[in-house]
Amino acid sequence: MGFPALKKLVEVFEDNDQVKFIAVQTVFDGYKFNTREKLHENQLNYSLKIPMAHETGNPDTDEIPEAMSNYRSGGTPWTVIIDPSGKVVYNDFHIKVEQAVSLIERLIAKRN
Repeated sequence: MGFPALKKLVEVFEDNDQVKFIAVQTVFDGYKFNTREKLHENQLNYSLKIPMAHETGNPDTDEIPEAMSNYRSGGTPWTVIIDPSGKVVYNDFHIKVEQAVSLIERLIAKRN
């Protein structure tokens, strides 16, 4: 999910305390361009008021970032949706905003 789609999704749930967002930039190539500063610039450009993290792999050893390994992501943008119990319920390369909204709404309804 790219920044424009993430912004839309955050806006849908901005008043819902049951839904939390975090963006993690996992850098496995393009180290000169995919910087913490660029991430912050994108956060400001899209007015995203969510926590954002930046994790790099090791360009010398081709080691990927730990978050990519832990969540078995295969590129960017990658979306992971975790239910209230900590179970990963979505983990894939692309998701449409409408699909994500529907899934999150079902998780909220299940919890309530």
